Amino acid sequence: MKKGLSRYVLTDEIYAILKEQILNHDIPSGEKINIDQLARDLEVSNIPIREALSRLSAEDLVYTIPFKGMYVAQISLQELDEMFEIRKELESLAIRKAVPQIPEERLAILEAEMQSWSTSHPADDEEKIKLIAEMNQSLHGLILDYCNNQSLKSLIHVYIDRIQRYSSLFHKGMEQQLLQEEWDEHMLVVRGLVARDSVMAEEALLNHLNHSHVRTRGFIL
Repeated sequence: MKKGLSRYVLTDEIYAILKEQILNHDIPSGEKINIDQLARDLEVSNIPIREALSRLSAEDLVYTIPFKGMYVAQISLQELDEMFEIRKELESLAIRKAVPQIPEERLAILEAEMQSWSTSHPADDEEKIKLIAEMNQSLHGLILDYCNNQSLKSLIHVYIDRIQRYSSLFHKGMEQQLLQEEWDEHMLVVRGLVARDSVMAEEALLNHLNHSHVRTRGFIL
């Protein structure tokens, strides 16, 4: 870690590092967190690590067992189902609010990006995952940017992050056909946005989230 940083900056950096490791399963589900070892690895005191873990605990990514320590939250089908159920309700509201608000130039950029991605055929998993992340950020990020409700945006981001723990399992070994399905579903949402048709856009978004739920669930069963 960088020397001379304030405790708050250190906490932010450690929080980001640990969160990424948990979401990508570099720290496996259910594993006990060794705070002393983390302090040695990151060359910091235990204090910012404990503060970062407290933030992750508030996001249900880690939990404490009294007298035993802190552990990475387990993944489960029940949690996955609950998170998608909530996310669908929240993002339905977001897209209804965003449809009339998104500027034409932003929609034109999104359409152009989608068309460029339609000709992409990445061969390895990392490139496929990167492409899906870019599609998700461009589409879902745009919707959240223009839903005009910061609390709603922040809440949806929490569920997107938590679902990422599951989708990262799904993305490993992804076939080109599944990548095409993701693109097709995203494109239907884009068409609804461009048409300024909130019903069409919401239906396409829910269709995409339902299929994403089923795809992800299939890799955990």
